[in-house]
Amino acid sequence: MATFQAGDSETRRLDAAREPHAYTDPRTSSFTSELRAVTWDPGLGRLHDVDEAAPGALRDALESLVRLIERVAPGMRGSVLLLDDDGVTLHHGAAPNLPAAYCQAIDGAHIGPAAGSCGTAAYRRERVIAREIATDPLWADYRALAAPYGLAACWSTPIMESDGRVLGTFAMYYDEPRDPTPADIALTETATLLAKNIIVRARAAVALRARTETAERWARALRESEARFRQMAETIPVQVWTARPDGSFDFVTTRTAAAVGRPADALLGNGWLDVVHPEDVEGVVVRWTRSLQSGDPFEARFRLRGQDGAYRWHLVRAHAMCADDGRVLQWFGCNTDIEEYKRLEAALDAALADARQANQSKADFLAMMSHELRTPLNAIAGYAQLMLEDIPTPASEGQRDYLLRITRGQQHLLGLIEAVLTHAKLEAGKVTYRLGDVRAHDVLEAVDALTAPQRSARRIAYVCDEGEPELVFRADREKLVQILANVLSNAAKFTPEGGRITVTTAAPTPTTGAITIADTGIGMSPDQLQLVFEPYVQFDSALSRQHRGTGLGMPISRELARGMGGDLVAESAPGIGSTFTLVLPRA
Repeated sequence: MATFQAGDSETRRLDAAREPHAYTDPRTSSFTSELRAVTWDPGLGRLHDVDEAAPGALRDALESLVRLIERVAPGMRGSVLLLDDDGVTLHHGAAPNLPAAYCQAIDGAHIGPAAGSCGTAAYRRERVIAREIATDPLWADYRALAAPYGLAACWSTPIMESDGRVLGTFAMYYDEPRDPTPADIALTETATLLAKNIIVRARAAVALRARTETAERWARALRESEARFRQMAETIPVQVWTARPDGSFDFVTTRTAAAVGRPADALLGNGWLDVVHPEDVEGVVVRWTRSLQSGDPFEARFRLRGQDGAYRWHLVRAHAMCADDGRVLQWFGCNTDIEEYKRLEAALDAALADARQANQSKADFLAMMSHELRTPLNAIAGYAQLMLEDIPTPASEGQRDYLLRITRGQQHLLGLIEAVLTHAKLEAGKVTYRLGDVRAHDVLEAVDALTAPQRSARRIAYVCDEGEPELVFRADREKLVQILANVLSNAAKFTPEGGRITVTTAAPTPTTGAITIADTGIGMSPDQLQLVFEPYVQFDSALSRQHRGTGLGMPISRELARGMGGDLVAESAPGIGSTFTLVLPRA
């Protein structure tokens, strides 16, 4: 601990206090010798060295100082009050020979312009002499406390830090009214100086102990945290490692070392690069360096040599732990063996390539078959039409009926071929869209004309309520007509004779428009509703058996809607009917 050194300012003040003065006080000679004894007393040296910040250490040191000063000035009772951190309140520090009740009474007193000797000295930051407490105006609020204990005079000096901050006061009490002599003043200055050093060093010791204890707690917590991390790292089923801010490894788990068949020490520093596949090293170093420079997370897939010498694919990730100022303190990383995943990924890629090739082959086959089938079908339709025109009048009704059946069969078969071909194109992603501004009103009129004969034949009522008459879509007009024709045709197909179909338009959001088609048909069960957009699915019912198709109308319609940035959704209940809503972007 610190002690007084020759030549410093405090020593000079002490030396001045030790010098003999031509005081008129008859005690001058004895005072000087006593002062020398006090300032060089072995016990006084201990007062300078408050080694421990244990509870009561400061009080004990101050009491020792007061007793030493009291020994030099017989009849005087000393007191040290300490100023609180608030700079206003004085608390008991040491007063071994003052009545305990009096010390308790003044404990917590506030400093002020008329707050006794001590409170006023701390307030004024200068010595205050109260020759006679009973008549001194500064003691007006405190003399009743002093009188019962025979305290007649009080001289108080502020204990001040080098920067002028008040630490407390050193007071001398006497049982009779009196003024201080020059020797008393010198003794007071010495006592105040020593008290200041004791307080400063004691508080420094407390602060140092607090900092030391805090540092020890942090160090202990860090050690415990590191131990927990290492224990956890050894138990989790992945390869864990840590690295310094410069990227050099400083810890690897035994699992990590075992996975590559190397001692853990051999992987520290940059030794881990020795187990990276030679073809991957350059790319890994570039990525790792980029993360080290930016602090961004590191992620890469590369091959590491296993304990059997074979290289296996790993997914390697690392994140930085940073200080408040952004500095990287540590990197935490892990390696995950993804060899099986890479094998499955390669197999999946191969399967996808095969599927794409098969899909392309199917599309090519369907396109070829479509052409091959259309040619004879168109020929059949042409010859049937010629025969109808060449039949002499009056023609045989049987002959005309046969020819009309041939024509209808040709048209039905051609429609099935077109549906299969369209679905194949959608699956292959080869459908193109010519988007433009399309008025909903115009499209509904066109679709009404196309599907009206089907509804009329079954006496199905048709209601069109255009809630948004000026609704304009951003869509492919031909494909929009195809969607609505499919839905309306389907509604007519599954609505019993005498039923009703209602079409409405709306704008559910500022950017979308909707056309809803609701029928009073047979409806669908929840299980059927889940399959309504699945290709080649047909429901078994009396009405559906009358109108067999491919089961592609609804799936194609939804895919076309989605291809234009919209969707087609369905709601239904058995015996009540079905509702299909087409949502598309507005122009």
